[in-house]
Amino acid sequence: MREPDDLSGLSMFVRIVEEGSLSAAGRALGLPKATISRNLALLEKRLGAPLLIRSTRALSLTDTGKRLFDRVRPIVRDAQQATAEVKSHQAAPSGLLRITASVAYGQAAIAPRLLSFMRRYPAVRIQLHLSDGRVNLVNDGYDLAIRMGAIQDSELISHKLADITMVIVAAPSWLEQHDMPRTPADLARHTAVVMRPDMIQWRVGGETVRVPWRMSTGNMMVTRDAARAGLGIALVPEFLVLRDLERGSLVRLLPDLELPAIQATALYARAVSQSVALRALMDDLLASRPIEVDAAPS
Repeated sequence: MREPDDLSGLSMFVRIVEEGSLSAAGRALGLPKATISRNLALLEKRLGAPLLIRSTRALSLTDTGKRLFDRVRPIVRDAQQATAEVKSHQAAPSGLLRITASVAYGQAAIAPRLLSFMRRYPAVRIQLHLSDGRVNLVNDGYDLAIRMGAIQDSELISHKLADITMVIVAAPSWLEQHDMPRTPADLARHTAVVMRPDMIQWRVGGETVRVPWRMSTGNMMVTRDAARAGLGIALVPEFLVLRDLERGSLVRLLPDLELPAIQATALYARAVSQSVALRALMDDLLASRPIEVDAAPS
């Protein structure tokens, strides 16, 4: 009959070698030196070969012991990590999560999910910061960032949450004073309200057009409000202006031409990837991708 593999004995052997002595291994494992010595002897008996040469000053590996140590050390490490992961999955999410999100998408899509998440996990605390400004996830102390648009930091773990449909809009008062654009090139004869001054290259119907800007807001919701006030045309997420389009306070321009969607993405550092609370939240956010948004608050 095949003997069962002695993983506990191999794990103890690896610890003895790493600690440099039976006594040090015993202290690390919280076991008497006699127990460590007895288990090592049982392992050597099972394998039919000595693994360590014992002296009064130090331990040294036999050739067989060195080959065994080199082979089983990564296996023991993988087994320990797997055990730790299983244990952490069984723990109830708790503690503080610091989250930053884009204002419009965070308010319309993410905040409702966080409220539901916190009802399920009462031991979790969340500090939510809504901002369209660029943040440094690690330096600013955030566990999770949810951003719209291009992602530049490749060192972070990223998960796509949704594709956001974009639209070009203007107020009726603006269109009363300016010709209705019929082609992408016509947009260059209008003035735009933008979130940042560098956001003036618009891809419309397969063409790229440069639209001069009049106001840079730093915030998508203010961009919408400025367009609604008749200060210029704007390229904004569709969910942000659905109610305005229904009421007629904004008009969609070039509706038959395709605009590239922008991506909503969740980002976090590898250092916090083992957080039970963060993992539970990410499971919740990713369970129902894409995260739908009916309309943003007006």
